[in-house]
Amino acid sequence: MTDQQHESRWSLNHTGNRVFVAAVAGLLAGCIAGSGGATGGLHILAVAVTAVIAYVLLTVLRPR
Repeated sequence: MTDQQHESRWSLNHTGNRVFVAAVAGLLAGCIAGSGGATGGLHILAVAVTAVIAYVLLTVLRPR
């Protein structure tokens, strides 16, 4: 019988962790955009685009 090593729940292989990291990156970008003077739609766009790009990069580059 072989022993299987359980992966850490803090790993980026879990979808929830990737979503969380992407959301934090989006909020950070929103703070930076807001302090730079972005308001309204541009501010929301900065948050959304950053979160999506972060999630895609984390999904593509995750350790397997």
